[in-house]
Amino acid sequence: MNVLEEIADSLKGTVRCEIGRPVFRSSRYEVHEFRRENFRPLRVPDDTPLLAFIDGGNSPVITGPSFSVQLNRVAAGIFRGERRENMELPSRLEFLSLMRLDAENSRYTFNLHPLDPSYREILPDEDRLQIEIPMVEGMDPSNIQGLPRRFAEWTMALELMGELGEGDILVTDGSLQASFENENPYIHELMEEGERRGVYVAGFSKTCSLYTTTSASLLGTVRKLAERYGAGERWCYSPVAVRMDRPTVITVVKLNPAGRIFRLDILGEETEESPVRVASGLLRNSADACFPGYPYGLVDVDMRARVSRDEIEIYRGRVLAEIPEREILKDVVYEAKSLDFHDELNRYAGEY
Repeated sequence: MNVLEEIADSLKGTVRCEIGRPVFRSSRYEVHEFRRENFRPLRVPDDTPLLAFIDGGNSPVITGPSFSVQLNRVAAGIFRGERRENMELPSRLEFLSLMRLDAENSRYTFNLHPLDPSYREILPDEDRLQIEIPMVEGMDPSNIQGLPRRFAEWTMALELMGELGEGDILVTDGSLQASFENENPYIHELMEEGERRGVYVAGFSKTCSLYTTTSASLLGTVRKLAERYGAGERWCYSPVAVRMDRPTVITVVKLNPAGRIFRLDILGEETEESPVRVASGLLRNSADACFPGYPYGLVDVDMRARVSRDEIEIYRGRVLAEIPEREILKDVVYEAKSLDFHDELNRYAGEY
């Protein structure tokens, strides 16, 4: 048996295993056993709620070991079914962020600079963006450079709530987990505002790395169960687990007969109605031929939130041009060069 046959044989043993039960490494989650009755069929609802979508992107303009300037962009869109609706808020929020290392106090600080002054009131509070340096050897600062964009997604979502009402659905890209503790106040505010307005708040994940106690993929396992039990062409499987400290229901959905299955988080207390209501409300928006089963609203905001390499080059030139002192400019460029040699290798390899 050659090495490729050995790998193929190992993969067979990995994917053809017992179902097990879902695994969540955090004790904050109450995990549910797999059950046939957790599959709930979906149908297009008679009423068509408003669907609001949020996504963001960021990319480094110039970065050194002790600082990072990032171009951040958050896009929002409102749909009714597959039809785009007008919105009062700006559909795109753009700003530059400056992250600086405060080594003496062991923390990172951030300053936010909107490209349009009217965006200022939508941006997150800079005081919430003061992050203590984790006491972990080899911690990579790039993991936190995107925090302003992430926080701005939450503040944009809170602003967008003003355009939604009873039974409408707000969908963020990704899960409803907080990467840093300072995110949690925004998520709690979003949950409270959703409850007050009767708006469902959900997080829709492009990918899912969850697995079961037998090391099988969680989504792959639910797919097998759906086939075994004849769940149908469109369904919601709920609950997989429930987060206890901040009520969030983890579900799995299939929104199109030709599409994939995805993880869907729903913020708030677990109810019989909410998973089916949210998943059903997304059906009409998940029928695009290029992305069957994935809400087109998320494709739309993803494309409008992207930051291109050409844009970054323009902003880098503009930032450096604003430093008239030659010695300071040399220092900034020298700091940046301590991190950019990987880019030089990529250019040599013809990757860009």
